[in-house]
Amino acid sequence: MLYTLLIILVILLLSIAIGGPIATTLGFTASIATLLFLTTGHLSFLGTKMYANAISADNVIVPLFIMMAEFMAKGGIAEDLYYVMAKLTHRIKGGLAVATTLACTIFAALCGSSPATAATIGKVSLDAMKKRGYREDFAIGTVAGGGTLGIMIPPSITLVMYGILTQTSILSLLMAGILPGLLLSALMCAYSIIRAHLQPEIVGQKKSTDGAPVKYIEYEKYDTTLGQDFAKAGPALILIAVIIYGMYSGAATATECAGLGAVTAFLLVTAKKKMTKKVFFDAMSSTVKSSSMMILMLTAALMLTNVIARLGIATALAQLVATMQVNRWVVMFMLIVLWYFLGCIMSPTAMVTLTIPFIFEPLMPAGL
Repeated sequence: MLYTLLIILVILLLSIAIGGPIATTLGFTASIATLLFLTTGHLSFLGTKMYANAISADNVIVPLFIMMAEFMAKGGIAEDLYYVMAKLTHRIKGGLAVATTLACTIFAALCGSSPATAATIGKVSLDAMKKRGYREDFAIGTVAGGGTLGIMIPPSITLVMYGILTQTSILSLLMAGILPGLLLSALMCAYSIIRAHLQPEIVGQKKSTDGAPVKYIEYEKYDTTLGQDFAKAGPALILIAVIIYGMYSGAATATECAGLGAVTAFLLVTAKKKMTKKVFFDAMSSTVKSSSMMILMLTAALMLTNVIARLGIATALAQLVATMQVNRWVVMFMLIVLWYFLGCIMSPTAMVTLTIPFIFEPLMPAGL
């Protein structure tokens, strides 16, 4: 059985090495494995299963959350969020770095994607930090670090895809990501402040040579009123409150929260008079492209999961893990190392869909 697994892994890795997209690679591997180790009848069943997975109502949550994020991003919400966060933190040494992390935290709760969070907030924050004199590596690291919050804070698209692949409660997964995400955000803010005090030059200040405090120079003028600030950041906060309340109160399922979020995002951007025809069609176009790619990836991963289950590989691996009696924390460390290297070359969603078919069932007996 392990010999069969080795052949499947070789096919998968070779497909990736020649530059195949993750979705195509997973589907191709599942098809070849079916032809090699099962029958052509199973291949026909695999096609039927793929179609059933593609049109499953469970997948509706993916395009709805993406649509919500696209409306907020195309509607200029990121720029408004960053302005308000920068105003709140402008008297803190390293305040723009803190503002970037806070803006990433809030936008992650609207977007659900780590790459999208980093890209959207980075567009407005990197120029501002560069203008203030921030060192480039520190500025880029702040944006990249803040972007990772998108994978944890709901509505995380990666957690949604994990829930669909493993048949785990998506609502429970999303709720579980809130506190770790906020804790990580707080630690990032604390790090930026401490680093700015220890190395003032990385935030555009020179070290004092005579013991006198260095004057903090402001390059931006924040002359808006509290009401204007709320008008800028209020829509994002309202949308987050709607989603979190729906999930925690049990008033709505995860899919209903996604639909409510998409409608609310549309209405908020419209109310701010930023919902032009171009914004609407750009948002819908991006939603279709991203959703179709992710659903295809999900469907292909479920195909491979089905093949692995039919071959008995998952059961054999589970028995092997139980027999070896390896400490579960050692196993967890090995998984972290694996995901660390995979994360260097692919997106979080691709990484999850690539590895979950092989590791989820075998690791369940270990309590991971």
